[in-house]
Amino acid sequence: MRIAQLATNVESVPPEGYGGTELVVHLLTEELIKRGHEVTLFATGDSRTSARLVSVTDKALRVDDRYGRAQWQAFDIRLLLKLEEMQDQFDIVHNHLGWQALPVLDRLRRPSVTTNHNPIKPYAEDIYFAFKHLPYVALSQAYKRLNHGDMLNYVDVVYNGIDCDQFLCGNAQERDFLLFIGRLGRAKGTADALEIARRLNLPIKLAGKIDDSDMSYFKEVLEPQLQTAQANFVGEVDFEQKRNLYSHAKAVVYPVQFEEPFGLVMAEAMASGTPVLAYNRGAVPEVVANGETGVVGATIDDLVSRYSEIASIDPAHCAQYTRERFDKRCMVDAYEAVYKRILSTSPALVRA
Repeated sequence: MRIAQLATNVESVPPEGYGGTELVVHLLTEELIKRGHEVTLFATGDSRTSARLVSVTDKALRVDDRYGRAQWQAFDIRLLLKLEEMQDQFDIVHNHLGWQALPVLDRLRRPSVTTNHNPIKPYAEDIYFAFKHLPYVALSQAYKRLNHGDMLNYVDVVYNGIDCDQFLCGNAQERDFLLFIGRLGRAKGTADALEIARRLNLPIKLAGKIDDSDMSYFKEVLEPQLQTAQANFVGEVDFEQKRNLYSHAKAVVYPVQFEEPFGLVMAEAMASGTPVLAYNRGAVPEVVANGETGVVGATIDDLVSRYSEIASIDPAHCAQYTRERFDKRCMVDAYEAVYKRILSTSPALVRA
């Protein structure tokens, strides 16, 4: 198949640091190429890929101080115009950019599929409803249920994949701290993670970026708690640093405060043999096997009172569980099936 992967201009593919969607796009693209498909990646100019790369900006906009957020949408439009201009070179277009692409996808002569990597915000609902007939993929059953599963044309549920081979499964004896990894913000429950560590009297490391919108939360809520010797903010980390942190953590604390569509952190932790302590929100119970690869609860009290259960979790079993369900090969198998099904059932979309 000739496949176009449409990514964002905000982060490179793969991302230099934080960027779950871009990491998924990278793994999907590289595995499709290994399987003999012809892939074109629409992404930033500093992306690293085996695919043919098409870009309209020389580097990720998040790290490009020449442009503000108000200008980012202009680059999205330019990228979409490139896609439209080149459309006859593809059999199918896979949209990871989001709602911005829907009007263009609807007028293409080639079929498309859109994976929604984030919850559908109220400001974008009208545009999704206007293009509800286009094919969509949900990241989890929870995502589909919570994001207009009764109105949009969801053709499948495909869990995000990770490269399980890249993670180190450390043994339990080498683990000596709790880990919070991801964006430091209210939605991610960072303050709850610190409280869980305090109540368990365990050291905790916090790794991740702080968005501008989360800076006041960091300064007012988190920073005072970071004065304790038990809490260590290590900042945004690259892959090697992240892999090392996972393999030495007793558990990853994941007290997410919203209906998480998937949560790559949970899969990456489990691939490292690291149990997850998580709130029962969104896709969490689809990713973490409660009592088998982690502890899923409703409150801080739940996670603290059940923390002792993680001692019985075998790191090797935790890693194998993840490999069988969330390895990149599982994800690409599913997307190949989606592409073939759309191509076989939508011949009218391929217009001369």
